Amino acid sequence: MKPRRHTQSESRATLSNCELPMWRGNLAEEDEVRCAYCWSETHHHYDPGCWEISFEEHRAAFIRANKWRDFGLPKGHPHTILRGEIVERKVCLHICPKCGWWVAEDRAIIPAKHWQYWQITLASAPTLLDLKLNDIETPMQEVRRYLSRAFEQRVEMHPRLFELTVASVFADFGYKPVVTAYSNDAGIDVILQGSGERIGVQVKRQKNSVGVEQIREFLGALVFGGFRRGAFVSTSRFSKAATQAARKITEVIMPIELVDSERFFDILGCAQLNQALAPTECIANSKKLKFQLQYYHHLKTL
Repeated sequence: MKPRRHTQSESRATLSNCELPMWRGNLAEEDEVRCAYCWSETHHHYDPGCWEISFEEHRAAFIRANKWRDFGLPKGHPHTILRGEIVERKVCLHICPKCGWWVAEDRAIIPAKHWQYWQITLASAPTLLDLKLNDIETPMQEVRRYLSRAFEQRVEMHPRLFELTVASVFADFGYKPVVTAYSNDAGIDVILQGSGERIGVQVKRQKNSVGVEQIREFLGALVFGGFRRGAFVSTSRFSKAATQAARKITEVIMPIELVDSERFFDILGCAQLNQALAPTECIANSKKLKFQLQYYHHLKTL
């Protein structure tokens, strides 16, 4: 298991250890937060400085919640009346490095008028909007993040946009991609340059499995273009005959690598780990950020 990643803010002091039961002062002991879409472990940015929540906002959430949960205490009990200050606070922005989902979390320890302390956690997550994958002008990083959380939409993409996406992903692995002309490309959609070799890539956005004839046609395009290596990337699978043909061509003529939908999804996920959003990219306007009560409880200080 990979160690958790904590990004500490440089703009605020390190969080102090609040010596109360159920309050974890050590950030490394915090529970992991996983993406609601792709279930990847998020990166944790503590004290990002992207929003401000007042005591009154925490207090309002606490009062609303107490209408349906009283912890066995009578209404107006001094243990449920907040004193008016925040004694400890943890602010964190959890960001998925793969698909860009994020959730802002604001936790506060607030004392009651008589002995008790309460932990109040507010959270906010934005709504991830659908993209129009038939628009080739859509920003590439938005396309890649969207595919990371909704890969089933790949078959709805504009074929040219999928070619551009494939080129972008391979660029993250050190290749210099050149996307060929959309028409009259002679069967080669992307040319990868790196390590002293040229790799011809054919990109197919289709629902049906790639057949053996397509592999043979691809071989002809590679030979005609003077390539010594090729890669066939598809949004679907490869038929058994296509896989056998590619294996035979690799043994006798030149290496041909087959990248089906599942393998490309894995490659995309690895590439996205190097494209994680920064806190300021997530929260462009803190005034539009709305927090709601996630949970609250007392810290058993009675």
